[in-house]
Amino acid sequence: MTSWEPYHLVDPLLARVPWPFGRHVEAVTVGPVRALRMARRWGGRTLMAVHCYVVGDTLIDAGLACYASDVLAFAREGGVRRALVTHHHEDHVGGASALVAEGVDVRAPALTARLVREPLPVRFYQHVLWGRAPAVSLRGFEGDAVALGPYEARVVAAPGHCDDQVVLHVPSQGWLFSGDAFLDERVKVFRRDEDFAATVATLERLCALDFDALFCAHRPRATGGREALRRKLAWMREVEGLVRRRHVEGATVKAIARELPQVRRGALLDLLALGDVSVENMVRAVLEGPRPRREVRRTVERP
Repeated sequence: MTSWEPYHLVDPLLARVPWPFGRHVEAVTVGPVRALRMARRWGGRTLMAVHCYVVGDTLIDAGLACYASDVLAFAREGGVRRALVTHHHEDHVGGASALVAEGVDVRAPALTARLVREPLPVRFYQHVLWGRAPAVSLRGFEGDAVALGPYEARVVAAPGHCDDQVVLHVPSQGWLFSGDAFLDERVKVFRRDEDFAATVATLERLCALDFDALFCAHRPRATGGREALRRKLAWMREVEGLVRRRHVEGATVKAIARELPQVRRGALLDLLALGDVSVENMVRAVLEGPRPRREVRRTVERP
């Protein structure tokens, strides 16, 4: 069940604000793969960097809308003719409309393509961190394998972070392009709509794959990627055990959240998120499951 959420009313106003962020964008390499690393800077601090990758003529994910021109330049330089999007979040599809306008064949999972046909409303902190992604018409993946430059990648469903997420596994190279399935070994917070049980099931499935390089959109690992995913899975199981044990003992959600052995987020980011991203949401996700966003729920349920 999803409660009424006022961000749908506020979003059109926030989308018009000329956010005065500092720029951080650079071409980097992660192992043998070239990437574009981008982030907004506030008060001299770089917040939540995002990567998109290029392999041969293929771009994986499309970065932020505010860096669409940089994504286009990066794509042109790499001779990109196609792009593959892992899920619908604004830091992964922000440059997709610019790529489509440039003639790039941008593809996505079927549900992702449905979700991005209209501009999705986002909350205040998402406007601050990344900005809203323009609506775009994308073509769906065909089958369970896609061309990734000169290689073939398996499309593997990876729900949990969101319902539509997929990862791209390149067995011949030992690569996994993981979207947001990794994020960190000890993930600190959950969004309200993240599914804890589905995340654990996805991690179990991904840990059974053969790969070493983990091309995460935020914290890539050129080597040791599968071991990092395994450590995250062990952490998630530890969290679940602690949460369920303390719940049976009568502890409140806030009390359990304070007991989780992890680095705490800054108070400013917690304030900006207004409860949409928090440690408490991780606890609730274990005990109650996810709280889907209204626009996503409607699209998923639409015939």
